[in-house]
Amino acid sequence: MRYFIIFLPLFLFASNLKELIELSLKNEQYQIKIMQNMQSSFEIQSLTSSYMPNLNLDIGYVGLNKDRLIIDPQESFYTKLSLNFLLYDGGKREALINSLKFKKNITELNKEQSKNYLALKASTLYFNYQSLQTIIKASEQKELFLENTLQRLKKFYKVGLSAQNELESINAKYHLAKLELSKNLLKLEEIKKDIKILTAQDFTPEKLNFLENPSKDFKNNNNLEFLIAKEQINQANEKLKIAKSSYLPKIFLQNNFIFYKNNYNPKIPSIYQNLANDFFKKHAQSNQFIIGMQWKIFDFNQRSKEVEKERLEVQIANAKANLIKRENEQNLEYLQKNLDILKEQINALTYALKASEIAFKVVNEKYSAGLCSYIEYLEALEEKFKAFSNLELAKNELEITKANYYFLAGIDIKDKVL
Repeated sequence: MRYFIIFLPLFLFASNLKELIELSLKNEQYQIKIMQNMQSSFEIQSLTSSYMPNLNLDIGYVGLNKDRLIIDPQESFYTKLSLNFLLYDGGKREALINSLKFKKNITELNKEQSKNYLALKASTLYFNYQSLQTIIKASEQKELFLENTLQRLKKFYKVGLSAQNELESINAKYHLAKLELSKNLLKLEEIKKDIKILTAQDFTPEKLNFLENPSKDFKNNNNLEFLIAKEQINQANEKLKIAKSSYLPKIFLQNNFIFYKNNYNPKIPSIYQNLANDFFKKHAQSNQFIIGMQWKIFDFNQRSKEVEKERLEVQIANAKANLIKRENEQNLEYLQKNLDILKEQINALTYALKASEIAFKVVNEKYSAGLCSYIEYLEALEEKFKAFSNLELAKNELEITKANYYFLAGIDIKDKVL
């Protein structure tokens, strides 16, 4: 059976997070993991086949010159068929096959981890894009406010109704706002670039999605890195069995069937030629059956050192799995607390934004009527848009933190998109 992976150009312009995650699976990184998983399947099949009886054909020519025994042919052509079958190898065969099965499990988990990592990356880019777009719209409003104020001040300045320092301050703030907007637009282009690298196509997020809030009762540790570490423990145990199998004998069967065509050309007197022709046959065949045992009984402790090495590998794999489990549990616990804080932060920033909007409305009316200074006006304007940006960034951080939580918990992020 043959497997083909076809890379097709994509022309679909998607708009929501689920579609972006789906498109991210076209990334070469995930396709490589799929192919590596296929490789591991073929590796198991190849090893299993190698332990089946095998038939070999040998064909050759042997020529002897100068001194030779009378019973040795001067020339010999031969064909040899050999049937070989390993009956027992101390359990190495079963351990090797099991080791490759665990390796296949690891490649399968690596594929799933790659899938969820791409979903995390897609989610991060998606929420960053949406957040930045909202901030850009606010920056455009800020720039428009300052532009209108600047134009009004220029008219007042011409007729001597405003001071030069006030005009220059507003002018400076206006150009700084334009610069801030330009930088944000450049950041947006960077996100578009990263999305295209991820999906191999242009993608413009339009529909605003959110992620479901993680359950506080979640206890299962399905972190893919931890699951991979557990499979590596199993694989290390099988490698230890392979090392131990070297202490046991190998038992094998072999059958050799050989055809000869010989040219003896014996150097004997002519009167004995007829007798030699009867004795030295030009055509011959033989059948050889062997049941044998091979057992290494001494090797200067090479096998014991190999066993100890593999035993340490098992301990290393266990230690690694314990560390990953503990780190993951602590990280999930921290992220859950971080989510709670972010929700409180969003609530507080919502009140702060409302207060800053009311304050700016009052200050703007006073400034237009000439009842407060331009410094108060600029401070109120800055406070309003700062509060807006802080709120938007907190919302963005909340969604990305949810995505990170699901990634660490080994949960498919796509299934949690609302």
